Amino acid sequence: LDALFNIFIKKVGAESDIKLGFVFNSVYGKSIALSSKNEETMKLALKQGFKLVVKKDPDRGFVRIKTLPDKQLDLKPLYLKILKVDKGATWFLHVSGNMLLNSSSRNPHFIPSSLPISKLIEIIKSI
Repeated sequence: LDALFNIFIKKVGAESDIKLGFVFNSVYGKSIALSSKNEETMKLALKQGFKLVVKKDPDRGFVRIKTLPDKQLDLKPLYLKILKVDKGATWFLHVSGNMLLNSSSRNPHFIPSSLPISKLIEIIKSI
């Protein structure tokens, strides 16, 4: 029962975070960028119809960028562009091409991105 309550609390928090997010259009379609520690925000935003979701952890600085699992929504061009701009950070493009990660629970040596959300949006829009 506690686990169920915890999931509910995270979903409610995710809805609030999404409402505070910045919605924009990109080559990927309807996109949103937000600041949140809640992992549910990405899942919920994708379920709500966003094609691309950018989430930056406000405390640790880590960034996660995801698209729907669709080969048309390949993040490789974004990955290559971010690598040129954010040289000090550790970035990983998932083999699916639909997840661009600047954090990992398996690699504690990941270096967080110094780019603010506004710069990430600018880079995404430039593709």
